[in-house]
Amino acid sequence: MNELDMNEQRTHATSTWRVFDDITYKKIEGNTVTDFLAIIRDARSATEDTIKPFVTMAPCGGPIAFVYKKSEAKSNDTKYTIIIDNLPNHRPQVKQFDRGVVVFVDWTINEDLLLVTEDGKYHIIDIFFYDSNNDKSRQLSESVSTITSACTFKSNQGTGLVALTKNQESFIAVKNVYSPIIQMITLGVDIRSPISAWCVIDHADITIAYAYDNNIATCSATSLRRDQQTIPGITDVIVKLVSSSNYKSIAMLKDNGDVLIGLKENIGQPQSFILKYTCNNNKVKITDIAWSGSDTVIGIRSASKTWFDLLVINGKHSLPMTEKSRQAITDDTMCYTSTVWLSTEIDGIRIISGRALDFFQRLPDEIYKVLDLMSKSPGAKLYEAYMYYKYENQMAERFLQELKSSGSSYGLEEAVKECIAAASNEHDPPTQKLLLKSALFGRSFLSVNLSNPTASIRPAVSVINDLCTNTIRNLQLVNNLQHISISILITYKQFELLGTRILIDRLLRRNLHEFATCVTKLLRMPAEEGENRILVQWAVQKLNDPANTNEELIADTIRVRLADVPGIPFIDIIRAAYTAKKFIVVERLLDVKVSLSDQIDMLLTLNKKQEALQKALSYGDTDLALYVLMRMKSSSGVNSTDFNLQLAKLKSLPLSLLLQCLEERDRNNLHDEMRKQNSGERERIGYSHIVQRFTTALTTSDQKSELTSASKLFREIKNDSSAQLVDEETRLITKQDELEKKLQTIQLKGFSLSLILVIKDIGGLKFKPMQKKNAWVQLLEFGKKPSSPIGYEPFVDVCIRSQKMEEARRFLDQTIYSSKLDHERIPYMFAKVQMVDEAINSAIKLRSIDALHFIESKCQLSEANSTKIQQAKDKLQDYGVNPLKNVFSFLKS
Repeated sequence: MNELDMNEQRTHATSTWRVFDDITYKKIEGNTVTDFLAIIRDARSATEDTIKPFVTMAPCGGPIAFVYKKSEAKSNDTKYTIIIDNLPNHRPQVKQFDRGVVVFVDWTINEDLLLVTEDGKYHIIDIFFYDSNNDKSRQLSESVSTITSACTFKSNQGTGLVALTKNQESFIAVKNVYSPIIQMITLGVDIRSPISAWCVIDHADITIAYAYDNNIATCSATSLRRDQQTIPGITDVIVKLVSSSNYKSIAMLKDNGDVLIGLKENIGQPQSFILKYTCNNNKVKITDIAWSGSDTVIGIRSASKTWFDLLVINGKHSLPMTEKSRQAITDDTMCYTSTVWLSTEIDGIRIISGRALDFFQRLPDEIYKVLDLMSKSPGAKLYEAYMYYKYENQMAERFLQELKSSGSSYGLEEAVKECIAAASNEHDPPTQKLLLKSALFGRSFLSVNLSNPTASIRPAVSVINDLCTNTIRNLQLVNNLQHISISILITYKQFELLGTRILIDRLLRRNLHEFATCVTKLLRMPAEEGENRILVQWAVQKLNDPANTNEELIADTIRVRLADVPGIPFIDIIRAAYTAKKFIVVERLLDVKVSLSDQIDMLLTLNKKQEALQKALSYGDTDLALYVLMRMKSSSGVNSTDFNLQLAKLKSLPLSLLLQCLEERDRNNLHDEMRKQNSGERERIGYSHIVQRFTTALTTSDQKSELTSASKLFREIKNDSSAQLVDEETRLITKQDELEKKLQTIQLKGFSLSLILVIKDIGGLKFKPMQKKNAWVQLLEFGKKPSSPIGYEPFVDVCIRSQKMEEARRFLDQTIYSSKLDHERIPYMFAKVQMVDEAINSAIKLRSIDALHFIESKCQLSEANSTKIQQAKDKLQDYGVNPLKNVFSFLKS
């Protein structure tokens, strides 16, 4: 190896660079695609004229759609052919569309094809058969008969759509085409000329800029502001407006071929648009423009049907055009010999022409700083040092010494980071390897402090190690995605934008389950987000595949493949099978690792209510049984009498559950039906009245009515002892009601008879009247009297309800009430009055986990208190499992 080899490698790294108007760009040749024009060219036409097709590419290197009508078709013909290319192994798909006259075609961020027809509808087509629910048509507005143009915009909420009505009085917008909420946006400006161009300039509030004559105005879905501006000196019609990928800049094309660029925020201000290129009335002019990322505009200029020039216009700054820059743009062009279509990406632009699919971008600064021959950045020095080291040249030591002695103590660290950043922005694998090896070369010198080798390892090394590992792993993935068998022509920046979940979805759409599984393992994704989700989607695609018609075979295939895989949510597969109307698959998979509640839900969905009820009862789950019964009762076609008779036949149904299913009138009807069929049911009915009294919130009179009915039934069957107990309960609640009214105190129902008598004798529970009179001093004195039979917590509760927190805290004064307080309730009382430390200490002293849980739910805890509670709970749980555990551990230590 010699210096010549080293220079060749350096030259290779910059061989794709080109300079346009003193700015460096690069073009990367991608995979070949189908020559679309060759397909639709009319062989009988001497001029080889074609019907103008719609051509669009999905973002982040996705598939390409080519939509066209046959050349002999009439203008109002609605039969279109759709060709989808840039698919795995370059196997194009062909589809037919006949739902209307197409005015716009684009892709959603989910890689579904979106077609807008002039009848005011948009159509989502799932080209991969990934989710049949997405393949549908939607009406933009019932009041709109026709539209003339449309465009999409991408946001965090999904893919949005805006359309212009034919009468040009308003725009129609939806923020998410999958869950549309229609918005009408009025122009707000009285225009007398037709709108010649428009675009979305802000996706957050759907702000639209539109042009008529030589004017530009804006309108928005949420703002009342309407900016309007006349472009001075412009007499030509504005034919196109385009937003940059970050929605900060706008490019304008006039019909004379001039290109202007401005900032969105400056619309409405003088000279907000600056002329960047003019054709000087040349007959060969720019006919279309598109943004490359957010810093460059590409213009298409056609001299003939077989020659197309792409002009590169700097859109990164607002400097006006000079004669030198205009001449540089005119002379330095990219040439193609077939019709050109452009597709904007966040970091560049895709160029489709003939069988070519190229990617063009402004050279990222990260690459320029390292690979430019004149660069003096730390990354460039480290790259040079590695190249010299690779070819055993002593110059490597010189460059390393420069990095060591640089003004910044972190010069070498910065150099490593710059080389990693350059590698992630580079597209050429050999150059990526050189940059990554340079970074690893520099990292090896970071293991020790260069100025003091005996010192400790630098803490930044672990951070750089992670950065190196992640970048190498992600670049390996990005490079593999571009292989012809995958055909996702994604860049590193686009990969970061997509994220791993969306990338996995795109692989699954292409039926690349095995490769997707390898990706999840490479990225070390959790099973529920990675491999298990892939297996579920594999099963769903088995269900949705039109070629699979044998439902029993589908169910057996899924069961055999997935039954032994832990963590598979079979209920998701079952729901997909139900949606696909594969009911045999549903029934065969219902008992495979599916929870009881999900099984019952699906049985009810299948209208198998009796089977659902029996399954709930067989497992003894009364809540699910109640749920099934209520669903049965609310079903259409089931009258009350039939439902009651069904309940009467269910001898295994618990009585309390039976009563919960019935309203009062239905319960009485059930009792009548039960007595008619069997007189021996009277005892069961009597107990049902008692259960109803205790389990339902009833008034005193209703409770006494229930108990009276029960007593009557017990006497009819000669059960006098039960009847006597019921009568005593009736008299007790009568006395309780009288005492409550007399004392105007808390509710006494539920207390024992002896406790009620004690309360009555001491005239207790006077604190509520005191509270009503704000007699807090008297209440405090009352609390100092001999112990109350109901404790002192009610005193605290009354004060808290009256927002008298200080008064409540006085009842916890240990010097006065220590002998009167219920010590098991002390933690709860401290928590109620927000005395956090005291609450925690008392709970720990009592070894009460329940009290600690109560404190967590009731108090605002500091980080220290939260840690203290968690440690206490851990110790108490250990103690509960084995009280001698701590003793044993102490003896072993």
